Amino acid sequence: MKRKIVFPLLMILIITACAPAPQVTSTPLPTSFFATEPATLIQASPTLPIQTTFVPSATLAPPIPANTATSIPSITAMNNPYAVVLVLPSDVLNIRSGAGVSNNIIGTLQPTDTNLNRTGPAASANGDRWVEIQNPSGGTGWVNANFLTEQVSSSTFCSDTRVTELLNNTKSALLNSNGELLSSLISPVHGLDLRLWRYGTVANYSPEEAKFVFESTYEVSWGPAPGSGEETKGSFSVQPLPKLKEVFSSSYTSNCNNTLDLATFSVQPVPAEYTNINFYTIYKPGTEQYGGLDWRAWILGVEYVGGKPTLFSLIHFQWEP
Repeated sequence: MKRKIVFPLLMILIITACAPAPQVTSTPLPTSFFATEPATLIQASPTLPIQTTFVPSATLAPPIPANTATSIPSITAMNNPYAVVLVLPSDVLNIRSGAGVSNNIIGTLQPTDTNLNRTGPAASANGDRWVEIQNPSGGTGWVNANFLTEQVSSSTFCSDTRVTELLNNTKSALLNSNGELLSSLISPVHGLDLRLWRYGTVANYSPEEAKFVFESTYEVSWGPAPGSGEETKGSFSVQPLPKLKEVFSSSYTSNCNNTLDLATFSVQPVPAEYTNINFYTIYKPGTEQYGGLDWRAWILGVEYVGGKPTLFSLIHFQWEP
């Protein structure tokens, strides 16, 4: 069981003076330090995701080296307890006798398990981060650290002034198209998952990729739009960004770990694999002119890394006919 969702590294087009303009051609996606496999996007659905390889129609920046054991994000210091994250409801997280999938399975964790404790040892195996934990069944075992997140109670999260600062900085980065600022806010462990539609494509941006996202012309197939069912295509600046700016430039409300009436359209607006991620719902009310139906909202997931809140996910909601 692996989750490898990597958005392509954005490439800066270099126009050489006095030379004929090169023809832009589709090229394979580079891998980033989050990937050990060819870059993919995940087509989300109410059931299991379908992985589809995505090839850019324009390239904007030079690729970074393919993943190696030394290029993956460092394993952060222990901040017990931990919780399971990014494991689908139909799956489990295996506990193994050592670091790496070649070792025997000695236990399993459920997608919503919490109160897991690291014991200290950590290692890299085949490009993945592994840590030793206390096995709930007894003894110790190893799990893929990509499927763990630092556990923070709802009360602690909702009263953390650093989260308020994170939200304000996110607003500033989006309204001012500041890639450097946005990059500094994103989880260095899992990157940023962005869903234009709640059951659409999941695009993941690493902190490095986020630096160039506002200038990129890279087109994403975001999935079918609610109501019309038409496939939505466009770059970050063409599709998600205007909707983000619409909400963050309005008189919105911030609601901690509360999905408000978004549940009208889904029993569980937040994807099940994000269950152990705290979040804020940023909600722009509708207007009288349109009978209140022009409301819009974004759910911002927040992951703690080394005890510091970072931006983990953005999920868009609007009225659906």
